Amino acid sequence: MNNKIAALLCGLLTSFHVSTASATENGSDSFSLGAEGIMAGALPPAGLYFLGYYQNYHANEFIDGPSQFHVDANALVPRLVWMTNYQIAHGQWGMYAAQPLVDLKVNINGLHDSNQGLGDLYLGTMLGWHHQNHHWLAALETVLGTGDYKAPSQTNPVRANIGKNYDTIRPIFAYSYINPNGLDLSTKISYSWNNRNDATDYKSGEYFAGDYSLGYRIQPKVKVAVEGYYFKQTKEDNINGEDIDFKGQAFAIGPAIQYADQNWSLEAKFLKETNVENRPEGHTSWLKLVWAF
Repeated sequence: MNNKIAALLCGLLTSFHVSTASATENGSDSFSLGAEGIMAGALPPAGLYFLGYYQNYHANEFIDGPSQFHVDANALVPRLVWMTNYQIAHGQWGMYAAQPLVDLKVNINGLHDSNQGLGDLYLGTMLGWHHQNHHWLAALETVLGTGDYKAPSQTNPVRANIGKNYDTIRPIFAYSYINPNGLDLSTKISYSWNNRNDATDYKSGEYFAGDYSLGYRIQPKVKVAVEGYYFKQTKEDNINGEDIDFKGQAFAIGPAIQYADQNWSLEAKFLKETNVENRPEGHTSWLKLVWAF
């Protein structure tokens, strides 16, 4: 496989917002749960790269939440990554930006809403290192609350918001062990801090999140893997300056497959959530295209 198709630090799950009290506001977050997998820690050589993600998230249950719940979120996420020749601390420097396009439908206790448009803007900078079969990177990512948002009200208690109306900052670390004989062991972990939503006076708690992948090359251009993610909230949510007893968590696992050619790769996966608290419980599908210009 051409080293220009090495997997990048990318991907995001667009936030889905519904009017219900839960860990992190409305049970949503801005980390790319499950987006990264095979070769997640290996950054490519200098150049410009396009990554396109399609994601569907579907859930019919909100654990520790409303009795009747349904959400269906679809996102198309174009992302540009620019890797430079500059080095900092012997690491190759790059940057990226992503702007999701979202189609969201929610149903809570018989109340419906839907929305389509631009989600929150993602900006990041990163450094990548390589040593034999080991590859790792560090990044700092900012999520700006630029997406469409309307606060719930008495007349409209359920809102299908495709923006969060608050900003997030997170450090990220990713690592890959890639053996030429076929083994690929990869992970991406992060920690997120959110500021307060000034429309609701709600501050979502800090959280740890990570993707994982255990893959193997079965043909020169094909890898299969077991992939998933883990989410764990470490700080309680806060409303009107007071902490509330809500912390979210989730674990997901499922199969994945990647096909990689000279200048592009395509990865598909299906992940089922379990061990969920204070969040929707469902399943997510990802399709990821990487193209080297």
